[in-house]
Amino acid sequence: MNTPVSSDHISRCEEILHLLGNATSEENREGDSTIVQKARKDLEKIRKHGDPPEITVAVYGDTGAGKSSLLNALLDQPSLLPTAGMGTACTSVVIKIEVNKTSSDFEADIVFLTAEEWKKELNVLKCDLEQNDGDNDEDADVYDEAHAKVAAVYGDFEPTNLLDDDTETAELLGTVRKLRDSSARDLQDKISTFTEAHPVDERQFWPLVKQVVLKVPDSGLCWSGVNLVDLPGVGDSNPARENVARKYMQTCDVLLVVTKIQRAVDNKTVKHTLGDKLFRQLLMDHTKTVVACTQADDVKPSEVIRKLKLPQAAEWTAEGQRYKKEEQVLQQKLADLKRDKQVDCSSESQENSLIQQQQRLHAAKDQLKREKTSTCAVKRNEFVRNNILHKISSPSSPHDQDYPLDLKVFCVSSSDYTKLSNLLTCDDDDDDKPPVFLSTEDTEIPGLRTYLQELVWEKQKKHRMSLQNNFQAIIDGILMYLINSKRGRKALKEELKRHLDTLQNEVKLILNELDSHLQSSWFAVLDAALDEATQEAIRRANSTVELWARPVNKKQREQGGLHSNTYKATVRRLGIFRSSGIGYIINMNQDLADPFVKILSEEWTPRFSEQAWFETVKSKIKKPASNAITCFTEAIMKSLGDSDATLLKDLTQLETDTLGKLTRLDSLWEETIVRKQREVTHMIPDFVQEQMQSAYEQCSEEEGPGAINRIKDIMASTIDQLKSNMFQQLKEKITVSLGQLKKGFMRGAKEILDDIVEDTEKQIMPLWQTQDEPIYLETLEKCEGLSQTLSDDFAKYKNGLHEPDFHQSSSSLKRQAGDIPTFPVPGSKLVKLSEEPDKAGPE
Repeated sequence: MNTPVSSDHISRCEEILHLLGNATSEENREGDSTIVQKARKDLEKIRKHGDPPEITVAVYGDTGAGKSSLLNALLDQPSLLPTAGMGTACTSVVIKIEVNKTSSDFEADIVFLTAEEWKKELNVLKCDLEQNDGDNDEDADVYDEAHAKVAAVYGDFEPTNLLDDDTETAELLGTVRKLRDSSARDLQDKISTFTEAHPVDERQFWPLVKQVVLKVPDSGLCWSGVNLVDLPGVGDSNPARENVARKYMQTCDVLLVVTKIQRAVDNKTVKHTLGDKLFRQLLMDHTKTVVACTQADDVKPSEVIRKLKLPQAAEWTAEGQRYKKEEQVLQQKLADLKRDKQVDCSSESQENSLIQQQQRLHAAKDQLKREKTSTCAVKRNEFVRNNILHKISSPSSPHDQDYPLDLKVFCVSSSDYTKLSNLLTCDDDDDDKPPVFLSTEDTEIPGLRTYLQELVWEKQKKHRMSLQNNFQAIIDGILMYLINSKRGRKALKEELKRHLDTLQNEVKLILNELDSHLQSSWFAVLDAALDEATQEAIRRANSTVELWARPVNKKQREQGGLHSNTYKATVRRLGIFRSSGIGYIINMNQDLADPFVKILSEEWTPRFSEQAWFETVKSKIKKPASNAITCFTEAIMKSLGDSDATLLKDLTQLETDTLGKLTRLDSLWEETIVRKQREVTHMIPDFVQEQMQSAYEQCSEEEGPGAINRIKDIMASTIDQLKSNMFQQLKEKITVSLGQLKKGFMRGAKEILDDIVEDTEKQIMPLWQTQDEPIYLETLEKCEGLSQTLSDDFAKYKNGLHEPDFHQSSSSLKRQAGDIPTFPVPGSKLVKLSEEPDKAGPE
């Protein structure tokens, strides 16, 4: 695999530095040593960061939305992840899928909870089992789910000393079990007991699993640098699993929201899938978002025709009626022939001819039906996509978005893609059902895959260009130093140093003005928003707690109310509980923090966008720095006069190279802002949980008659006493974090600008040095020749690196077209469908 900078180029550069470092001129030792040390330090950075970056795609969606099927299709492995087709429930285990770089087998690392983590959850589950006194289905679900978890691990159990009495379970805890197989289907069978709940009466270990890491050997998507993470959602009863899921949500590069296409016409698709609170977090994080509307092959042509008023409808109706009349005529002819056949046996050939005509007619009717269905499916996809994108372009208000502004929408059919790509085996029971779509391109799986690969390629391209520019800067710096070393102008030392001092002062001024701008235009505004958010959170805190204590309103759950066992289960889990009986995640910490986050997000979201920070970098750093560098170069040229045309040319190149180094600022936003600001927003509910922990623990100890009323009283009195101090502390904590964020950004900008000044100084330093030692001058000549050759070779190497061909990025797309089934109808145009290669891209 080609790397941005090859090891050969780095070795040759190190050889030059070695020669230069061993030069014998005492007068020039200081300059040689400085530039050698600087170049070696920069080379080490290139070597350390030489691996191409990857992206993490977190996949999030409702149960039954088709996440596993979609992931299988993207990976061209229809049997890798379980799809719950047999009625078994897939669990809350996070599954990460990455490329297997060391083996051609499929491998799985099953990461188990530690003994301490399982013991904490087991204590909570035991309490759930003791609360079997609910008089409603929701309360019963709390008991049933706790019983299912414990029974899966221990079978018929007694609720005491479970952990101590079970050696097999104890041996698993805190370990990583490695599984491997040459077949994806066989590996799935091996890991199913660790990832699925089975209805059969056998011991299972899925409640003990924290995470599963799957390593896939034959996937173009993973090989390109895309890691997929199947997230079952946040709100797990085990804090360790919950933290794994939330960490991926916080750090992922892309969030892939999966929803059924039938729900996608509603402009609240993403909000509904994520929930208002998680959606608001998404907007604040500025996470790149993709929506995959699944089951696009599930279409009713009559509904689509009626709703979209398709112009083809009249033609289809007329053609259908014509086929119907022809069918009636043929049936009548066959009936007449059979009647006449009793007296004349010579009509057998005529009967065969009529039967063949009837078969062709049936084939034509089937073809019409399929073309009609396929067209309706494609048109429905266009409607759904345009409907969603229209809502983005014209939201009702800037702070009432239903989707992130930067959104891609794909309407996908995993099952049709699998069929059209010839991925089904003889064991699949639906391989004889013709697909709705006519090509893999129409299923939009190739388009989604290509889009994800383009995202990782863009990241890798920026990374590659950054490393190449840095390496080229090292070579150019050495060359400039060597060239200038042959032009000793000692009399210029004071004047050139004065110009350097001016450049350094300009950099200080730029940084001071940047700091002032950030404080007045950014952080002062956020400080004001924090004040408002704090007061609103304090004002709403009591009503939030009161909301949980209300009688349950099943028709309008947002009106509050938790059943007794659900309330108890939630406080036992430090305020976070998810139950299939409830149908959504209860997060008391997020509920308390939500008024705070809602106010803060109105100022936070626009200020931490990539575009806003790029504009700041451009106007407040790049532009003034460019002006300062240009003025510096012009001042040197003026001091030198016109006596040395070659030197003036070199100085012009110095200016060009120095301005090119300002591109390092482009990565500053991601390096210093993105992760840090996400850490700040994600810590808000965590901080509330920490503050409320003693109340949750006190509530968990309440037992016996009237316990639920005492729990509600504890929660009400705690929040009444705690709210002011809690949210004031939260505000102070965020203020400190924002200060650290700004310092990190300023530190990064200063390091880049100081580095540019230092490089410039090293390159012009030889202009005030003298060289008179033959051996030294001989070394300079040799180093200069080697550097120039290295520069030329590296330029050829860069030009030889090509962008990847996404059309051939996955194993299914590498197959010959003749391997793709076409489900032909005799006499139809579908027979030659596979002759047209997939475009592998969205509309």
